[in-house]
Amino acid sequence: MPEIEIDPTTRIEGHHSTTLQVEDGHVTEAKSHIDMFRGMEMVVLDRPPSDAPVFTQRVCGVCFTVHRMSSLLAIENAAKRAGVFGGVPETARQMRNLLERIATLWNHAVHMFALVGPDYSDAVAGTGLDRLDPMEGEGYKRALEAQRELLQGFAEFGGKAPHPLTYAPGGMSATPTAGKLQNIRDQVEFVSDWLGPTDAIPEIIENVRNGEFDADLGEGLHDIVSLLFAAKEAGADDFGVGPGRYYCNGIYPDGDGGREIPAGIYVDGELTHPEKDDITSAIHESTARSWYTDDSGGHPMEESPPKPDPEKEDAYSWGKAPRYDGMNMETGSLARLIVTERDPFDLRATLGGDPTKSSTLNRLIARAQESVLLRDQILDVLDDIEPDSTVNRGWTDDFSGEGVGLWEASRGALSHWVKIEDGTITNYQIITPTLWNLGPRDENGTPSIFEQSVEGMAVEDYENPINVMRTVRSFDPCLACSVHVESPAGTYSEEVTPASPAGVATGGDRPYAGQEVDEQ
Repeated sequence: MPEIEIDPTTRIEGHHSTTLQVEDGHVTEAKSHIDMFRGMEMVVLDRPPSDAPVFTQRVCGVCFTVHRMSSLLAIENAAKRAGVFGGVPETARQMRNLLERIATLWNHAVHMFALVGPDYSDAVAGTGLDRLDPMEGEGYKRALEAQRELLQGFAEFGGKAPHPLTYAPGGMSATPTAGKLQNIRDQVEFVSDWLGPTDAIPEIIENVRNGEFDADLGEGLHDIVSLLFAAKEAGADDFGVGPGRYYCNGIYPDGDGGREIPAGIYVDGELTHPEKDDITSAIHESTARSWYTDDSGGHPMEESPPKPDPEKEDAYSWGKAPRYDGMNMETGSLARLIVTERDPFDLRATLGGDPTKSSTLNRLIARAQESVLLRDQILDVLDDIEPDSTVNRGWTDDFSGEGVGLWEASRGALSHWVKIEDGTITNYQIITPTLWNLGPRDENGTPSIFEQSVEGMAVEDYENPINVMRTVRSFDPCLACSVHVESPAGTYSEEVTPASPAGVATGGDRPYAGQEVDEQ
C-alpha cells in the first residue's frame, strides 16, 4: 500500500505535513501532522493579566488581531466576573468591530489570491487563469495592492501590523478623530472599487461564464468568481467533503449583550444557538495522539499548561484534538454563514449543490461571500463611530478570577482561557481554528475534520496529489497559531543590514550599522 508524505502542505507558515495511505488509487487513512511545539501558554504564566494580550498576539504574524482580541475578552470576562470591570465604552466596541472586520477582509484577500488562488491558476494547474498566476498575474498583483491598503487603513486605529497595541484592557487606547475616520474610508473605498459593487455579482457571474472580463464592474470580483468556477470545473464540490458539523463562537458584540453573528452549532441538519456557558462546558481537548502528557488535555480551564512528551507512543502531532461534546467540528467562514443561514446570491446552493455541504468548493465560496458582506459592513460601521468620544474607562490587574474569550478568526472559532489569582496569571490555554480543522485523532480514533475530509479521496497522481493540497488549503490553515517554537541554545552570527548609512552608530553598547553580532 503506497504511502505519500506531503511536506509542507501550505503556502503560509510551513510546519504542517500530511501522511496519506493509499490503496487502489484512494486515500484510506490520512494523518495531519502539526510539526512544531507551541509554548505561548507557558510564556504568560506568572504575569499580570494585562500582559497576556501583548504576548499572545505574537503567536502569529497573520492572526495577530484576533489573538489580542480573544485574550482581551478573556481577561475582561474574568475581571467582570470578579466585579472590577463594567465593560468597554460604546465607541471602543465599534472600533474593535471595525478593525476586526478590516483584518478579516485582509485575511480573505490573502487566502483567495496568495494561498488558494495559485492552485487554480494557469501556472500551477493549466487552467488558463493567468491573472491568478503567483507573483506574475495581474489579478495577483492587484490583490497585493488591496491588501496593503487594508492594512494601512487598519493602522489608523490599530497601530502597526502585525503587532498592534491600541486594543487595550478596558477598551481602546486610540481616539477616533474625524481625520483618521476619513483616511480609513478612503483606503477601504480604494479596496471596494477594486473588488466591485455587490449588486454586480450576477452580471459578473455571467461574464465569467461567457469568458468576458469587465474591469468597470470590479477586477477583484471577476478574479474571485473565476477562481470559484475553476474550482467547480476541477470537481471541488465533490472532494474534501467533511461530516457537515459546524461550530461558530460568534463575533462583533452588538451593544445589547448579543453578537451580530451569534454563536451557533450545526449538527445533523439542526441549527442551535447555545449560550456561552453551554459552549465552554462542551469543549474538551484530547492529547491521545499528541506529543503532550495526558494532563495537558481535558477541559481547557482545568488542563495543565502544555507539557511536551515527544517520545509518546502513537502520537504524531504537536497539535491537540479539540472536540465539542465529543464531536469533531468544522469551523471558519462556511460555519459562520451556515449558523447565520446566509447564502448570498445562492452561490453555495447553485455552484456547490447544497449550501450546508462541507466541501472544498463551499469553503472557497463562503470566503468569497463573506468578503463582500464584510466590505459592505465596514462602510456602515465607519458611519456609526463618533469622533473624539470616550474609548476607555480604566483597568486594574488587581483581582482574582477566571474568564474565557470566545471570538472568530478568519479561519474560524478561537478561544482563550485564563485563570488569575491576586493579579497573576496561573493558567492559560489557547484553542485555535486550525486545531479544530487540522488537529490529530482523539482517544476514540476519531479523525480531525481535514483527516476525515480526505479519506476516501481519489489520488490520480502520486507525485502531485493536487486535490488533497487544494483541500488542506481550503481550510486556510494557520499553523503558527497552532504551534510555537523556541530556538535551541547556541550561538549564531547575523549581519545587520541598516536602513541608515553604514557606520552610523545606534547609541550605547548596541551594534552600529553593518556590524556582525553574535546572538545567543
